[in-house]
Amino acid sequence: MNLRYLYFIIVFVFVMACEKDKSASQNNDFFPPVNFDININLLLPDAAPLQNMGGYIYRDGQAVGYKGIIIYNNFDEFVAFDRACPYKVDSACSRIYMADNNSKFQCGSGNNRCCASEFFLTTGTPSKGPADRGLRQYFVTRNGNYLRVTSFPQ
Repeated sequence: MNLRYLYFIIVFVFVMACEKDKSASQNNDFFPPVNFDININLLLPDAAPLQNMGGYIYRDGQAVGYKGIIIYNNFDEFVAFDRACPYKVDSACSRIYMADNNSKFQCGSGNNRCCASEFFLTTGTPSKGPADRGLRQYFVTRNGNYLRVTSFPQ
């Protein structure tokens, strides 16, 4: 009887250890925060798509998000997300793009769809694929014809 009890405890400990390892491996794709603060003039040609509902632009560079950002006009409420897909973030193809039909964000573009994860435009939450967490969202405020996008609350 005591041997069965001991066996149960050993199995329980191994199962819990495996669960802990599983969650640790799923969380290793987080990326460190990148502090940035950019201003976008909506009247300039490179920002023109943002003047229309459903319009979007990419901003890339060393100091703009982890893999750049995508800014989307959701009925004059602007949202910004990091272009790093939260699933295997360090993969070379793990980058967020607007889908061809402008209905969702997706990991990869064209025939190079990487992990095939898809995300809702307004919230960045996953709608399909292996990604189990949303895109990292940034803060956007509008002041007249300017958008300020930051990695920290304003």
